Amino acid sequence: MNKKERAAPREVRMADVAKEAGVAPITVSRALSTPDTVAPETRRRIDEAIQRLGYVGNRAAGSLKSRRSNLVVVVIPSVTHHSLASMIQGISEGLAPTGYHLVLATSGDSREEEEKILRAFLAQRPCAAVLHNTVHTDECRRLLLQSGIPVIETGDLPPEPLDVAIGYSNFEAARSMTAHLASRGYRHIAFVYRWAERNERTDERIRGYRAAIAQAGLPSDDGLLFGSDAGVAGGAQTLRRILAERPEVDAVFFTGNDTGAGAILACRREGWAVPQRVAIAGYDDTGLAICLQPTLTTLRIPRHEIGGAVADTILARLAGREVARRQDLGFELCVRESS
Repeated sequence: MNKKERAAPREVRMADVAKEAGVAPITVSRALSTPDTVAPETRRRIDEAIQRLGYVGNRAAGSLKSRRSNLVVVVIPSVTHHSLASMIQGISEGLAPTGYHLVLATSGDSREEEEKILRAFLAQRPCAAVLHNTVHTDECRRLLLQSGIPVIETGDLPPEPLDVAIGYSNFEAARSMTAHLASRGYRHIAFVYRWAERNERTDERIRGYRAAIAQAGLPSDDGLLFGSDAGVAGGAQTLRRILAERPEVDAVFFTGNDTGAGAILACRREGWAVPQRVAIAGYDDTGLAICLQPTLTTLRIPRHEIGGAVADTILARLAGREVARRQDLGFELCVRESS
């Protein structure tokens, strides 16, 4: 097998737990369904075996015959992430004709909450899991690896995915936009991330921003990193704060389209010319970007296509076919009037 390809690992079964604990499978079944009928010492051995092997019980009706449901678990940080709606739609469109359905859960960007969600859903025997995060707790990784189901990560392209990663490089996307601004002659480029999203994706974007700043020969200045509330209002407030605190700033890169739009609206209200006084760039191109005056320079991420690739990969894996472990769908730099 090509090392860049991945086939499904074998799932942990009740018989494996029984062997590990030195008891019969029926004893494991009784310990899980009616624990009072099993001696305490035997229950202790079974519990320890379950923890070591990462076994999750099967509560799905009829599972002894089918072993897997037709459900695909999708865990995202929040339903307020409008950019992820297109990806989820792409997954659904790709899977629905084949009889598979999505179950959506939100983790709030908490690794511990993600672990709780997956522990609960793995007991329902889903046929696959899609995770936007690419960094997980050790226990979560163990549960997923031993579940035997396809696991697709979509938030970034780590060098060694848990199973399969499909998406784009946050590092390269942020580096590309920052390099564009530097190439236009801007020398004091601020970077804005959402307060609630200081996660591995934000960290990769900051790395990309810093790399482009260094490549352009500009001085490194972490004072140009700003946190912001989400949405149009958050972008407007942050733009005003940046220019009040750092009046030398001549370009601002927002890692959100709504925040970038808010910045442009704030400039219009205050009478600051864009891009003459300050250039504005956004992230995740939407229809709003071309409706603004001036139109917003931004990054177009192929969210719907990522969702379609996720669906294709899940179907391929469920059919026993090998797939590429890292699938880079790239991004597009959309240069418009605001820069």
